[in-house]
Amino acid sequence: MKGFCYIVLIIGFFIFFQQNPVYAVIFIGIFIAGYLYVKSKRSGSSGGVFGFMKGNPQAQDGKFNDIMTLMMLQQLFSNSPSHPSERQSDSSKEKGKEEQIEQTKQEVLELLDE
Repeated sequence: MKGFCYIVLIIGFFIFFQQNPVYAVIFIGIFIAGYLYVKSKRSGSSGGVFGFMKGNPQAQDGKFNDIMTLMMLQQLFSNSPSHPSERQSDSSKEKGKEEQIEQTKQEVLELLDE
């Protein structure tokens, strides 16, 4: 029965959206803001309206550190230069850069092993 009510509401929203899309978007915005307000009041969190979305801060810090490490390693291992105008035709400079990158890779891998 609950699913049937949701289906009727969705169909009604689409019909309303076809007649006047601006009011439909405003209606959905008000509905979402009201839902977030009620949800924050029910959870009793001290973080304000979006306090229930915070979750466990320690787990988020660990995930953030993992993502940052992954992004740094991707930039380190990428072979394409960031700007095409920075390409150098001198092979000795390219070899020097490659050696520096390889050295940095090894340092990062050593730090990750610790």
